[in-house]
Amino acid sequence: MLTACDAPCTGSIETTVLYAKPGPKGVGRRIYVDVVNKPDLGIKQTLLYEGKEFGTFAHVVIINDPTNRYASNRSICFSKYQTAPAATGGDLAEQGIPNISVSE
Repeated sequence: MLTACDAPCTGSIETTVLYAKPGPKGVGRRIYVDVVNKPDLGIKQTLLYEGKEFGTFAHVVIINDPTNRYASNRSICFSKYQTAPAATGGDLAEQGIPNISVSE
């Protein structure tokens, strides 16, 4: 039986990582996730990756990760977060997706 490399989920909000892009001005990453157990946090969105449709997901949120803390995670769990301003100059198809910064 294979085990996941991720740490066990200890936060009250669990997400599944979809993909990541470089953060604003090349600092850190913007991680696109689908929220598993707090549906009102995200929005339904069809995502594009490198110009191609990646899929439609029910509860999409972008997590700002300026220190690459979650660089290799397949899921991210947390309890506390703050809403963050949307990055400017991004893909127009992705406007309106909530941006958050995880604090715990």
